[in-house]
Amino acid sequence: MYYVKHMKRIFAVVSLNALLFSTGCTVVQTAPGKIANPMTGGFTAEISITSAESESKATLTRYGTDAWCVVFSEPPTLAGVQLDFLDDEVKASYKGLEFSVPQSAQAIRTELEDLMNIIDDMALSPDLTGKADENKIICEGAIEEGSYTLTFTDTGIPAEFSLPCYHLLISFDSFTQQTGIPSETTVPAMPETTVPVITETIPSETAAEQAVIPETIPAEPAAVVEDVLPE
Repeated sequence: MYYVKHMKRIFAVVSLNALLFSTGCTVVQTAPGKIANPMTGGFTAEISITSAESESKATLTRYGTDAWCVVFSEPPTLAGVQLDFLDDEVKASYKGLEFSVPQSAQAIRTELEDLMNIIDDMALSPDLTGKADENKIICEGAIEEGSYTLTFTDTGIPAEFSLPCYHLLISFDSFTQQTGIPSETTVPAMPETTVPVITETIPSETAAEQAVIPETIPAEPAAVVEDVLPE
């Protein structure tokens, strides 16, 4: 009887240790999958965009929710073109001159809008949870067009965005967080390169009041007197 009780006690201790060890392992495995969200506020990053149709490079800036700016550096046909995404409206400009979004940038515009919407949704949470894989955190999700993958380094820096339905891959470089820019409100001001709105000052006096009125009115021309012939 003593032997049986002793064996039961040993079995209970071993089972408890096994349970604790299993719980500890689970914590160790899931903890690296949660990082502080680096995209809750504004940021700037150099990006390389590769899709089935084109390859391009640009500077991507997030000012806040629904407030983005993209300035292309490559290819030559898009170099210097700026796209401003503000409140579901997209404006294109080049060296301060505004124009309609060029056809060559329409596909990239749609792809970038998907990325922006995903990041704006993610920005609502202070933390990101994903799958840990070789010093990377992989966050997966789906939008109307299909599934996507957004990969971060283990320090919380975005590395790349993949959207297979478009054969799209966006690589991030030189990621820099901005300070002093609210993330929950739309930034009303346009970027500096946008053509400023010029308001013409209307004079308080009317044109009639400003007109110079001569002090004297010239007399009407004298009538021409015909020569009187002698009788």
